[in-house]
Amino acid sequence: MATYTYTATGPNASIEITTEDTLRTYNFGGADRTGYRIIGISGSINGDTITGLLSQAPTSGNPTRGDTNGTGGNTVGNYNNIFWSAANQGQSGYSYFGLDFQGLGFTTTGNDYKLRSFQNSNQLSFNNGGTGGNFTTISTNAPCYVTGTRILTARGEVAVEDLTVGDLAVTASGEARAIRWIGHRTLKCRSRADLLPVRIAADAFGEGRPARDLLVSPGHAVCVDVLGEVLIPAIRLVNGTTVAQVEVAEVTYWHVELESHDILLAEGLPAESYLDMGNRAFFEGAGFGLGPDTAAGRTTADFCRPFHEDGALVEAVRARLQARAEALGWSLVEAPLADLHLVVDGQTVRPDTDGLVARFILPADARDVRLVSEVSVPAHVRPGTSDDRRLGVCLASLSLDDGLTGLRPIALDDARLESGLHLLDTDGAAHWRWTDGAAPLPASLWEGCRGTVFLRVTLAAPALPRWVGPRETAGIVDLAERRRRA
Repeated sequence: MATYTYTATGPNASIEITTEDTLRTYNFGGADRTGYRIIGISGSINGDTITGLLSQAPTSGNPTRGDTNGTGGNTVGNYNNIFWSAANQGQSGYSYFGLDFQGLGFTTTGNDYKLRSFQNSNQLSFNNGGTGGNFTTISTNAPCYVTGTRILTARGEVAVEDLTVGDLAVTASGEARAIRWIGHRTLKCRSRADLLPVRIAADAFGEGRPARDLLVSPGHAVCVDVLGEVLIPAIRLVNGTTVAQVEVAEVTYWHVELESHDILLAEGLPAESYLDMGNRAFFEGAGFGLGPDTAAGRTTADFCRPFHEDGALVEAVRARLQARAEALGWSLVEAPLADLHLVVDGQTVRPDTDGLVARFILPADARDVRLVSEVSVPAHVRPGTSDDRRLGVCLASLSLDDGLTGLRPIALDDARLESGLHLLDTDGAAHWRWTDGAAPLPASLWEGCRGTVFLRVTLAAPALPRWVGPRETAGIVDLAERRRRA
């Protein structure tokens, strides 16, 4: 299961929803989209305790449409308890924040509500007999440091959680400036890649920059000198090597605000201080000792340095980081089959191979079978692309044969292939489907086979190259040398 939290003031609400883990395909307005069923809800709204979900609206004809007009108006009774996958969020007709914009129905000790979201907005709305309000979801754009990050102050480097209001932070210009506000929030990150911290490895930008591994929120901007200093969000510099997101169950993010936006020194790397863009209320400590919130209307134009999320300048910084990573011992390795193998009831099974074809032998009574490979992310190895999917191998076809019951082709869009694979791709003439590196193969595929089953896997293209670190590179070189001498 995964959990997502939404908070609001006016109405006063904190709502946490839980989704199932199974990714399902739904037909929405004639198009197939993927998402997760919402199976639980908790929290409170306007002083009422949330007691549970309302039943999903009728789904005949189209399993995600409960409202004929697509929005549901102010009617509580029509809604879809669907949370869209990241692949759909922000697309035409889909919210950036997961909840289906036709609504999530829930009940409280006092009223029934419908919570819904909209495509081009940072808000969620609820209605209950025409009453509306605005919600904000977890912000990943706020500049945040992870617990333990050391910030340079007039009294030396201090862990961010040990800073206090009034401490003097030493900025990149050398000026000592008083800290105005410190906020924090602990987030659960399961199934939320957009919340995972970004680790900037020691020396990623050069010797001592940073001096130690630095962990920040995805939207936290670092300051880079490219014909003048600019700010670039850490997530835009992720390269799978020296800048990478870290898998954690939960994380506590800290925010350090000065009287105006400026550049702090975090583990020796220049990075921005907090600037309220309307998200202060989400963090613990909001409002303590502060005057009226003046965030309304702020944009990146209010930043202390020019802000860039994409374009030639960002690509130039990414190229600089790649060159630095290679100097630190990282290298790209080509492996067309990406170490493709099966794991059959806990045992590794290697294939016979011929070019881009792999043939496996497994017992017909096998029950737990997974197609496993190394993975790579296109955005980390192909300049200019923003595709951040984790890709294993690119399937052109699958087939089974036990030598007795005949050949069994397996369609790439077979409904039994639910997880471990990305959506089917096509160019009109051909179809292919990428795995995510660990694709379960259900035993129903070879039901009725006897004795030994032969699985033939044909790839549509070689796997992407992948980055390997200094230690792994040394192991690969050593293995190649031993094979050469054999």
